[in-house]
Amino acid sequence: MPAPTVPTGVRATRPWPGDASRQVLPGAASTAVAALVGGPRLAGEVVAATRTMTAVLVDHGTGPVLLCLTGPAAVRLPCAVVTPWPVSGLRTGERALVGGGELRIGDDDGAVVTVGRWWRVRPAVVADVALARRRAAGQDDHPGLDGAVVAAAGRLGLALLCGDDDELADAAGGMLGLGPGLTPAGDDVLAGALVVGATVESQGAARLAAAVEAAGPLHRTTAVSAGLLPYAARGLGVPQLSTYLAALGSARGDVHAAGRRLLAVGHTSGAALQLGVRVALTALAGAAR
Repeated sequence: MPAPTVPTGVRATRPWPGDASRQVLPGAASTAVAALVGGPRLAGEVVAATRTMTAVLVDHGTGPVLLCLTGPAAVRLPCAVVTPWPVSGLRTGERALVGGGELRIGDDDGAVVTVGRWWRVRPAVVADVALARRRAAGQDDHPGLDGAVVAAAGRLGLALLCGDDDELADAAGGMLGLGPGLTPAGDDVLAGALVVGATVESQGAARLAAAVEAAGPLHRTTAVSAGLLPYAARGLGVPQLSTYLAALGSARGDVHAAGRRLLAVGHTSGAALQLGVRVALTALAGAAR
């Protein structure tokens, strides 16, 4: 997708038949999905529905794109459209239409979200990469992570260090879908590493992003997790991750406080993201341009 611009003057089209029985909510959308939400209508499908989030995968022509409806208390994903309260009663497999400033999900008892506001998501920034690398090396506690995930992350780091593309492809592929949950821990490690790679901009970072894409995430992990990885490759993650990276790279950054907030994300997601940061900074920072 091209770099997003925030549409101006987007108005909801006239109500469709059956709208009276739908949930109708206002929404505030991430600028990362501005081209999708403000563009022509495209078909999509609900790929996950929980108490706090409804995830929709949209066929954009160049590949599926993830968009998530979340309530205000949910973790702020980079592709989120935030509504005043979570949308209820939606089910996996329901059809969706996205575009024209709206999201329409389900049939007569579904939901319509009209986007009237935008919130800006920016790529993570590490001001001092060398400092961040030294500080991340001391973060060796990964609470709640399975030993297999930690071992696979170590293999990923070695593959990045040695520069072997075949080994990197095997390591990245082995992490996809590793662990339970909507975003398995192996994918979260990859996401943390990809966000770091986007900030470091080394040759190894480009190799990592290419290896993850070539591994075909949609066929190897959950649709939600696979859909978040392309955002990570652009340096876009949850705010807690961006804050943690900023703290690592700043002499005045409170790494411990930022780390605690990151570890509070999900059941194991925060710890896995932190591990991905450590692996990538160790392997990539020395080769940064």
